[in-house]
Amino acid sequence: MHIRPFASALALGATLLGFAAPPARAEPSAEDLVNAFEAVLGPIRTHRPSHAKGTCAAGQFVATAEGTRLSIAPTFSGQRVPALIRFGVGVGNPQGSDTSRTTRGLAIRFETPAGDVWEQANISVPIFGAPTPEVFVQNLMARRPDPATGQPNAERVAAFVAANPAVTFQGRWLASNNPPASWATTPYWGVNTFRFRGQDGTVRPARWVFEPRAGTLRLTEEQMRALPGDFLADELRRRVAAGPVEFDMVLQFPAAGDDLNNPTVAWPEDRPRAVVGRLTVAEVAPGPGGPCDRISFLTLEQPPGVEMSDDPILQARAGAYAVSLSRRTQ
Repeated sequence: MHIRPFASALALGATLLGFAAPPARAEPSAEDLVNAFEAVLGPIRTHRPSHAKGTCAAGQFVATAEGTRLSIAPTFSGQRVPALIRFGVGVGNPQGSDTSRTTRGLAIRFETPAGDVWEQANISVPIFGAPTPEVFVQNLMARRPDPATGQPNAERVAAFVAANPAVTFQGRWLASNNPPASWATTPYWGVNTFRFRGQDGTVRPARWVFEPRAGTLRLTEEQMRALPGDFLADELRRRVAAGPVEFDMVLQFPAAGDDLNNPTVAWPEDRPRAVVGRLTVAEVAPGPGGPCDRISFLTLEQPPGVEMSDDPILQARAGAYAVSLSRRTQ
């Protein structure tokens, strides 16, 4: 398999059950974000706690003429850009089930022939699980296990959810949409807003989604009960062997009044859209592991063509990724 190894990683490990959540109005540090994960998940040194299960693949991205017009970033030059791709399952350990009612992930590392790198992590749900880093940390801390029972305190969780209903939005979406039948048959959203600088110098806020050219297909209730817990990787290998798996990258642009900085709120589907490129998956690793395991998918912007917005969740990601990487590799 012609996938090059890279040097970074994403992991969240080690339990700190005594960690105290920051005050409600304090902006959590990168350490706070990672500590909150650790307080819930326990020691982790070998895999990601979020989308811990995954399969590495490789392919290419080619921007459309519209993509080149809307972004001066090197990835949107219109030339073939190699891509390292990780498909994931939103479970806390690598043995989690492929039929779980959780998110699926599409993480990508683009690297142009000139060495320009852009990394991103996308999920199969159009919204994130918390509106701010503060709420994200507090939500996790509310769910940390009680040492006496090994389970979260139900009253504490209920009280937090009642005061912060936005943390339920993603779960409600997952409850009303069955899991994907294939990694190749679900859209993957970036959920956060980015700023795209076009050839005309105009800066446009936008969110993106990778839409499967095979169409959207979800598991039936019967399939969720009958399928083995490890079917996604082999299903993807069969698809790619029969022909390329492809996704269109689509930008969505906001209208007046749309919230640019709250990733728990999806913009209405009638907003203007533009197809800016095509991602092709050409090969899949023969087994688990591989170079994707040591990639953090941390380089979230490619200035000046693609830059982060003021979304606080987006701003917090890079630091947390760096902390988790240092803990995993120390």
